[in-house]
Order: sequence, then C-alpha cells, then structure tokens
Amino acid sequence: MLNGALILNKPSGISSGIFSRKIKKFLRFKEKVGHAGTLDPLASGILIICIGQMTRFIHFLNLERKTYTAEISLGIKTNTGDLEGKIIEKTKNIPTKKDFEKTLGNFIGDISQKPPAYSSLKYKGKPYRYYAIRGIPIKIEERMVKIYDLKILSLKNDTLKIHVDCGSGTYIRSLAEDICESLNSYGAVSGLIRTKSAGYVIDDCLDLEEINKENIEKKIIKPGDALRGLDRIQCRSEIVDKITRGQIIETDMANKNGFFRFFDTEENFLGIVESYDGLLKPKRLLGNFNNNGDSS
Repeated sequence: MLNGALILNKPSGISSGIFSRKIKKFLRFKEKVGHAGTLDPLASGILIICIGQMTRFIHFLNLERKTYTAEISLGIKTNTGDLEGKIIEKTKNIPTKKDFEKTLGNFIGDISQKPPAYSSLKYKGKPYRYYAIRGIPIKIEERMVKIYDLKILSLKNDTLKIHVDCGSGTYIRSLAEDICESLNSYGAVSGLIRTKSAGYVIDDCLDLEEINKENIEKKIIKPGDALRGLDRIQCRSEIVDKITRGQIIETDMANKNGFFRFFDTEENFLGIVESYDGLLKPKRLLGNFNNNGDSS
C-alpha cells in the first residue's frame, strides 16, 4: 500500500475535499486520502495530499506557517467574505495605498480573529457553513492567530493585492475584512493563491493531470521527507526502543522545544516525537512503515 504525500496545485473552482478525492482513482488498494490546510473553492495553490498512514500526520502539516497572495475587491462586503457570496454592503469610501500602509502594521504579530460564518470549522459536529446556509445563528468565538508578515503588492482599480505570511488557523477572508473595516471601508477576497506551505513553494507543485496509475508511486514523497518543515532527531537503538515503548527519556538532544521527525540509525522514519525541557516523548509513532512502497 502507498504511504506519503503529493504536493499538488489546486485550481480555483473546486473544493479541497473534492479535489483531493480525485487521487483515489489512481490508488490500487483504496488507501485513505486526506489533505492538509483547506483551500476555499475560489482559492488555488499548494494543497498537500496525504495518502495512507501519512494522513496521521495532517495535524503536524497544518501547524506549519503558510504564505498567500490575496486580491481584495474594495468597497464591498459579502456574506462569505469573498466573491463567492452575496454582496450585502457597499461603500464609496476606498482607502488609498498610504492608508493601507499605515494600518497594516497593526495586523502583524498575534492578533484576535473571528472565523467566517461560511467555513469548515465545526460546531456541535457540523461545519459553520451548515448553519450559515440555513440561517441558524451560532456563537462564533474569536481566536488568536499569528501574522508574520503583511505587505502591499499593488492597489489598482479598487483591487488591493497583498502578501500574507501567517501561522496556522488564519483565515485570509477575515483578515481582509478586518483590515478594510479598520479604515471604515469594506473588502472581499476576489482571488487567493497559497504560495508556500509546510516548507513547500508553488514551484514544488504538480498538476493533477501529471498523475496517473502508472506513475503515482514515483510522485509520492516519503513520509519522513514530506514532513521536512520539522527538524529531525536520529537516535541509537536503545533510545528508539524506549521511545517506541512509550517511555519519556532525558537526553541532551532535546535542546529545543517542539516536534521533531524521529529516525533510527538506519534512516528509518519512525514518527513524531516531542521535545520539551530536556525530555523527549513519543507523540505520533508508526509501526513497520518506513517508505512509500509496499510496506504499510
């Protein structure tokens, strides 16, 4: 069975779920398929497709920072935050480039953000959009997200184009609305491209048309390599034995807190470990799973 990741360029006009499921027709053994980091139908760009046991690591890919190029149509507000929705408000107050330059700094760092009503976040087991479509009010809590960098690329014909480098959980639709509303205006995302995700850039992507039943195995990136955004720890056999039995060990290798790819001395990928305060503990481990070929 196949295990690993494909780095694909999702086109606009299709949901991440439907797009990722198109891979299933190329799989011989009906392996599980999932994706890291949802892109709205309007959006395009990097979508990491996880196959087989690689789906167990989607959470760690989602934690990685991402970069976007976003186009924002100014002067309008929609019920979805993008041009997929209905226009519900308009204004003739269009901020200047200088106005945006003055305010963007306020959105860099740790900021509070309210996710869109039309999103895949869950409330009582159903996505927010389920309630929004039916006009059922629910309480949407604000949450903290991190913006590393925010730059204006252009402002032409009432369309603002920006570069966004952000942490996990950031909604670009909400960010666009908040930026515009801080200047007493409105804005809705009219175009979005994810240009970087979990250490991959847009040039790393394959188009779906490049994949078929005959070549998919060669296109898949091995799990240990697919998680390249994480640093690696390689341990001798006695430490591997303790970690794989669920023990927490003290080691000088744990000199930085965070998640690490875990390898043995033979370069076999064993899963993810967590390092904290000089301790190393198992976080998400695998069994006999060290390549993208026929072991599972």
